[in-house]
Amino acid sequence: MKRPQSQRGLSLIELLVALAIGSILIVGAVYVFSRGRTTYAVNESVARLQENGRYVLSVLEPDIELAGYYGFTNSPDTIRFVSGASPGTVYAVAAQMRERPIPAAAPVAVANLPAGAHDCGTNFAVDVLTPVQGSNDSFVLGPGAGASCAPYGAGAVGTADTLTIRRVETVTSAPDAGRLQLYASRLRSRSAQQLFVDGNAPGPIDADNEIHNLLVRAYYLSQDAVDRPGLPSLRVKSLAGGAQFMESEVMPGVEDLQVQFGIDTGDYDNDGVIDPAADANGDGIPESDGRATRYVNPDFAGLDRAQVVAVRVWVRVRADRPEPGFEDNRRYEYADVDYTPAGDDRRFRRVLMSRTISLKNARTL
Repeated sequence: MKRPQSQRGLSLIELLVALAIGSILIVGAVYVFSRGRTTYAVNESVARLQENGRYVLSVLEPDIELAGYYGFTNSPDTIRFVSGASPGTVYAVAAQMRERPIPAAAPVAVANLPAGAHDCGTNFAVDVLTPVQGSNDSFVLGPGAGASCAPYGAGAVGTADTLTIRRVETVTSAPDAGRLQLYASRLRSRSAQQLFVDGNAPGPIDADNEIHNLLVRAYYLSQDAVDRPGLPSLRVKSLAGGAQFMESEVMPGVEDLQVQFGIDTGDYDNDGVIDPAADANGDGIPESDGRATRYVNPDFAGLDRAQVVAVRVWVRVRADRPEPGFEDNRRYEYADVDYTPAGDDRRFRRVLMSRTISLKNARTL
């Protein structure tokens, strides 16, 4: 009698079933891995954009907070521009150093200032009575700006705002010929608050008499980043030695900058009239309590007489290259902007970030 042979290995059907199950598992593993990589790439891209936006705001915030800081000087209207050995010749007082005089008139260039101080506009570098300044949806720094203050690359982003901050450095400095500096005293008369540029300190330098370098920074958006034409970037023009403006890039990929100024009109019940309690001396200018009653664009007509107590900033940051398969169909509404990406712009991932920053040195202009 013939014994039945025992089966060895797998039958063809079993092998095919095993292959099918293995293929399904492999396809599933590949899918999960691919989705994981995609999710990681998206999260990394968003995180990078958020980090860039936070960095931009971290650069702007301390500058805005300290706008109008002039050392011991708590009355910028007493600052004078002097030149020559102590006590020096007075060439202008603060009201004469305005870039946009009040009432409106053509500014008169302060005599004996280095030419570079007027590069971005007449008296642009010394308008100490205007700690914050901006232009709305245009690149406008100051009247009479020269070619040396032109925007970088192919030009400025015409729909973005500009923001100019004026203050002094928080650290003291030694006299430095060619650099605009402020001499401030807390013991001498109010007339001791003086700007000078020739290295001749107007008085003694000690614990009660300090010298600070004047800081003027104008932020704007260029159409081009360094080595990346066509990628918008945030740039800054900064007052440097020789009373000239030097330019540098803050962050590439910033495609919009919008600012609004928080002003204290003294009209807390919104009836169009300054509340009597907010204007004790009756001069038509509220004595600020630091609260913003409204936010206005930089070109607001009454800004020179308003109490600027805060600045609200929006930055829209986009990726440096389009993302395959991604479409940004969101509508961005902020400040006076209503933007929906169209065409190829929809292929770029972007984030919008904002911050409201109070001025520590707010005062009635």
